Amino acid sequence: MSLFNELKRRNVFRVAVAYVVMSWLLLQVADVLLQAFSVPDWAFRLIFLVLAIGLVPVAIFAWAFELTPEGIKRDSDVDRSQSIAPETGRKLNYLTIAMVAIGIAVVLLQPRLLPETEQAAATASGETAVETPAPAPAANTRSIAVLPFVNMSAEQENEYFADGLSEELLNQLAQILDLQVAGRTSSFSYKGKNEDLRVIGATLGVANVLEGSVRRQGDQVRVTAQLIRVDDGFHLWSETYDRTMDDVFAIQDDIARNVADAMKIVLDDEAWRRMQDAGVRNVDAFVEYQKGREGFRRAHGDEQLLAIMREHTQHFDRAIELAPEFAAAHWEKTDYYGHILLDGHTSVEEKAEALRELRQVLDQAYRYSGNASRRAFIDVDRVLFSDDWSPLHARIEKALASEGCPHPSWIELAVAIGHAPAMYEMWGHYRQCEPLNMMAYMKMSQASMWLKDNDRALAYLQEAESSLGSNAWLSATKLWLFLATGRVEDALALAPEVEQDIHFSGMTAATLPLALAGDTEGARAAMEQWKANYGRIYWSEIVISAAIGDRQRANELAAEVDAQPAGPFRLLLTAAYCACGAPFDLEATPNFRERILESGTEWPLDTLIRYPAKDW
Repeated sequence: MSLFNELKRRNVFRVAVAYVVMSWLLLQVADVLLQAFSVPDWAFRLIFLVLAIGLVPVAIFAWAFELTPEGIKRDSDVDRSQSIAPETGRKLNYLTIAMVAIGIAVVLLQPRLLPETEQAAATASGETAVETPAPAPAANTRSIAVLPFVNMSAEQENEYFADGLSEELLNQLAQILDLQVAGRTSSFSYKGKNEDLRVIGATLGVANVLEGSVRRQGDQVRVTAQLIRVDDGFHLWSETYDRTMDDVFAIQDDIARNVADAMKIVLDDEAWRRMQDAGVRNVDAFVEYQKGREGFRRAHGDEQLLAIMREHTQHFDRAIELAPEFAAAHWEKTDYYGHILLDGHTSVEEKAEALRELRQVLDQAYRYSGNASRRAFIDVDRVLFSDDWSPLHARIEKALASEGCPHPSWIELAVAIGHAPAMYEMWGHYRQCEPLNMMAYMKMSQASMWLKDNDRALAYLQEAESSLGSNAWLSATKLWLFLATGRVEDALALAPEVEQDIHFSGMTAATLPLALAGDTEGARAAMEQWKANYGRIYWSEIVISAAIGDRQRANELAAEVDAQPAGPFRLLLTAAYCACGAPFDLEATPNFRERILESGTEWPLDTLIRYPAKDW
């Protein structure tokens, strides 16, 4: 008790309380000022740590020294009869009460003090205060991104299993009409990355993410899944499943149902049936499907495109053998046959076989797809590769009016045949579903160009370059825009990068800017040099021939294409690609002419690029 009384007499307790209150007040003020000047969070933590450590020397100082009328003296040197410690203690009480009152005022007035502080900071730095833009609207609370589950197994083969499980979950959740689900391309772009969930949520425009891990050993599998709210990292639901492989789809169903429950979405019997019917219920099939998709993604941009696709098509074939109603596997195969038809090195016989296969797999994809929107988009392709285009525009309009995320393929040609406004809207919707897919930006730019809004078209390309980087396809889209706006030098500057795309735009990269500049011979020479190096690209030859005013050669090449399998489709692609009106005459292409007339499509197409030598 003597020690306690001595601590009271020397005001150690009062000094400690006053110090704690003062520290609390300083932290309140610091919080306001640090926010105003955008100081990193670690600075606040550092201030707190210094103040906490400072309590010890302050208490020791209060014990060892006393405040007297003559100043601070050691306690042992002060006569007890002359001590003013009681008076000092009362002053400390008043000071503590005053600091508490000030601190409460700071807390209550903080929302009003912060804008004034920001204004003062801007004035002090010599800047003019500007109105802060309104924050972006919060993501729909019923929105989610399914991140690729992490493979925790030693075998690399199980990477495909983990990806397949993630994609099947995404497909299931996408069937919930009340739930906004980010597309696969965007969600899977975070594979192998340890990105902040708040960044993912802001980028993909979702309020929640589903993530997890998969460990597979023999017939045993452990799946861990967790649903996280991105703005605060709160776990809405999590579960670990230790099951056999026979229970994989039960795990998948349980995860999907729990996600819906956690997000307060009521599933009726019809919604649950759609979810269970989505995807495929065969583990080996979706593993093969993932292998095929990986190969097809690698093939695009590779010089051996067809060879790589041919090799990996076998994975889709195996998936279909295991699960004949696997609509997505049928749909993916169509890309391979499309490239055979467009390749300048394949024979007429190979093209004929490819067209037969393409029509068959399109029919199977249409038949087995449980997604009404995807069926509508597939139906457009079925018409384009058929011998009857009379339902073309009706099928395009039906696809563009369908609900859910779009599933575009060759419907992209609709932008050139009178559907540019609706196509612009469709690509905008697609970008909402796939914010990290460069194709969305490219196609929105192309649609803007067909709408004669070149400034907006350029803005989309610049946004894509800024957020996603650049590649030959994006540069090719920008080159086309420069041609439409007469920026020859800018187009020529892009040519070296675009020429890397030897399957699509490479031949036209260095030739069309020359043709636009009036150098027809230079353009012709560049075309011949390209053919010597890489071979033929029929649609590019037709476009270049038209651009340099060689109408006869353009008609000869168009007639040759028209007589081949899928000739009318390839010629429509050529005309849209040219954006120069009619690159050839309908009289030279009887099959294409018949398709155009029966579809009711206006001919010639709109002219966006005017080459000096093209006088028709």
